[in-house]
Amino acid sequence: MKPGIYIHIPFCYKEKCDYCDFYSVPVDNHNNWNMHIDNYIKTLCSEIIYYSTEFLDYEIDSIYIGGGTPSLLESHYYVTILETIKKYYAIVPEIEITLECNPDNYSVQYIKELRSAGINRFVLGVQTLDKKAHHYIGRKPKLADKEMIEEFCSIPDIIACIDIIAGIPLQSISSFIHSLTTIIQYKPKHISAYILTFEKNTPLSVRIPHWERFANFQRKMFEKTIRLLTSSGYRHYEISNFALPNFESRHNYKYWNFDEYIGFGAGAHSFYKNRRFFNSTLNDYLHNPIESRTEDIRTIKDIAIEYLMNKLRLIDGFYLQEFYSKTNYPPSSRFDETIDLLITKGLLQHDNIAGKERLRCTHEGMFMLDSILFELMSSL
Repeated sequence: MKPGIYIHIPFCYKEKCDYCDFYSVPVDNHNNWNMHIDNYIKTLCSEIIYYSTEFLDYEIDSIYIGGGTPSLLESHYYVTILETIKKYYAIVPEIEITLECNPDNYSVQYIKELRSAGINRFVLGVQTLDKKAHHYIGRKPKLADKEMIEEFCSIPDIIACIDIIAGIPLQSISSFIHSLTTIIQYKPKHISAYILTFEKNTPLSVRIPHWERFANFQRKMFEKTIRLLTSSGYRHYEISNFALPNFESRHNYKYWNFDEYIGFGAGAHSFYKNRRFFNSTLNDYLHNPIESRTEDIRTIKDIAIEYLMNKLRLIDGFYLQEFYSKTNYPPSSRFDETIDLLITKGLLQHDNIAGKERLRCTHEGMFMLDSILFELMSSL
């Protein structure tokens, strides 16, 4: 087995971005900042070491460092984390190690330091190149520009990836496409294009209570995004993800494919040995990282729902037999009837690949995924 490792760095800026609902803790760069980080890294490494005995027969082939804002930390902390993992876990030679980086913390020197530590894949959180759109969504890091993107994509011996947000209401479609074209010309190996979502209880959703009226605008913008990226050589392999050949995210595939991964850090989640776990928030985690880990007990139906929610995000969909074998959910006539109905509506497509039945979203179904999942879940 080759699971991945996820490292959560929960620290963010003094204020979170208005649209963000990921677990993070705003920080101040006060005098105790380094002491606070030192304590967190020490706790994190102790957790990594503690669970290593459970994975003696495993090889790790991906490590993903997310947050929060991982690039807030100086590079030497990642040397410590990665040396700990390599000492206590078996690592494949061609491991993919990813770190998320915000424009505020970006520099060529910082990336090179992290590359020396072993990190080989970097995700630059550009989100938007448009000043008005940047302000509209309450983005706290500084605005990236084309010079930064050009420099980032030209750093040797790294896999340069870009995150952007599509469907920001204040931004015109032509302005967004111009920004996307600017990014494409520097050929990042991977582009994640997320439709702006107005998550509950975020400052953005409170400020814009009737966001549903932007649905048609967002769809039109995302359809243009798909056409532009695919015509530029990027493979659309997951709803929000596009990659040049052979540069898909190995680690994120584990989430979508229902493969195993181990999470470390406050707020991190894990899925291994067919069990799910989650770590508590920062204070509890620092007090006792082992006791802060809780198992998320799920029914067979819960597992089946999780499988469908992840697999249907993939453009290639999933094989029905694999769905039944991985979830232990028994086939039912009602579930089959719902699938047939969704195929008739043009939302799902059924293929026969070498004698195996495959199910995937159509182009229309991709934009109606919530409705598809509701229908399928209701039939389980």
